[in-house]
Amino acid sequence: MTQELDEKREKRRVTLISLATACVLIVLKLVAGIATGYLTLISEALHSSLDALVTVITFLSIRYAERPADTDHAYGHGKAENLAAFTESILLFFAIFFIAKEVVERLFIKDVIITPNIWAVSVLAVSVICDVQRSRALRRIADKYKSPAIEADAVHFKADFVSSAVALSGILITYVAQKVNISGINTYVDVITTCAILSIVIRMVLRILTKSAGVLLDRTLPDQAALIKNIAARVPEVIDVEKVRTREAGKQTFVDLTVDVDRNLSVESTYSIEKKLKEKIGREIKDVDVTLQMRPVATESESIAERIRSIGSKEGYNLHHITLHEVEGKLHVDLDMEVEGNVRLAKAHSIADYLEAKIKRDNPAITEVNTHVDWRKPSPVSEVVIEHDQGLIKAIESMLHEKEEILSCKRISIEEERSGELFITIHCTMRADDTAEAVHSVSEDLENRIKERMERVKRVIIHVEPE
Repeated sequence: MTQELDEKREKRRVTLISLATACVLIVLKLVAGIATGYLTLISEALHSSLDALVTVITFLSIRYAERPADTDHAYGHGKAENLAAFTESILLFFAIFFIAKEVVERLFIKDVIITPNIWAVSVLAVSVICDVQRSRALRRIADKYKSPAIEADAVHFKADFVSSAVALSGILITYVAQKVNISGINTYVDVITTCAILSIVIRMVLRILTKSAGVLLDRTLPDQAALIKNIAARVPEVIDVEKVRTREAGKQTFVDLTVDVDRNLSVESTYSIEKKLKEKIGREIKDVDVTLQMRPVATESESIAERIRSIGSKEGYNLHHITLHEVEGKLHVDLDMEVEGNVRLAKAHSIADYLEAKIKRDNPAITEVNTHVDWRKPSPVSEVVIEHDQGLIKAIESMLHEKEEILSCKRISIEEERSGELFITIHCTMRADDTAEAVHSVSEDLENRIKERMERVKRVIIHVEPE
């Protein structure tokens, strides 16, 4: 919140200072231009007048763009700044037209007496200094907060600086020419310097106009799209980058990204990939809003069982206990399909037929699919009591000592259901470099021993940790 307030305060302060400076320069240039008859100064005054109007538009657009997103503007109001920049550029073209018209009239229609003096030189010198300072201040804020409206202002005042410098050079040449009695040069110098100013301003205005129009028309920046595609491609879980679309609104960048991922990934895994991708893009692009779509696709390493499971999952059914048999060069598949307990047999049979047909179409090598319909059982929560029989615990400890691979026993817990059945949990340690296969073998053997030697044992959970 403090950062947002600082941003608003800095933007408003720099635009208001710029407006006040523009108003002072308008008066100085206009007075000096009328007094000397120097077209360059009058054109500079008109240019500064438009810059003042532009700064007012910038100030208002910034205030509007700061509004948060609402029901009518789901993506925020950031494009108000781009619209302001576009409007400013159009207004400057009107000024360019009228100045160009005056240039033609002075060359071919009317004669104007130019009387440059020290006041005109002073006004332009002050203008150059002010424009340099304003352009630097505005550019710093524009770069810091990615503000297109303030960037347009900075470009305008940079143009002012260049044009004022050219005008200053022209009026100095005219002043010197009059002092050394060179006649007929005044009008030509005036016109040439004015044309130089116009060419500079036109070039800068076209750049801002093109950029702001591109944003308003949702133009994608090729370099930015390539950067995002490269970031996504470096994420190991991303198989392919299907589509990248970007657009800007003020300082905000909106990204629509579609990537291909393994269709067998869990929901948690896909969420983790999404979070990772957004963080990586956010580190490269400031003020970015990423909308990510992940398209599940089959991978080259996907097994037949995984493909079958994926077919069921896509249709909303859990297929499990999938086994494959090769019979005379052809594949037979046996599987279990879960349905709700209240589904009628006819309906369940119809679902099974539909899934079997899809499985065969997906893999022509499969010629027979046998489906066992299993009803989806709710996960019960059993009420148990803690069993404190030390004799049972000592018997389990004795069996643990028989296994040389088990280094120590940390905890043994025994829970008894109302039915009298026992649930045993054992926490023990083995060597850190033991393989998963070895750990499983020891755990399975221990579980079987406990069930053989002790009555009423329903389940044994053995949790093995590295020593």
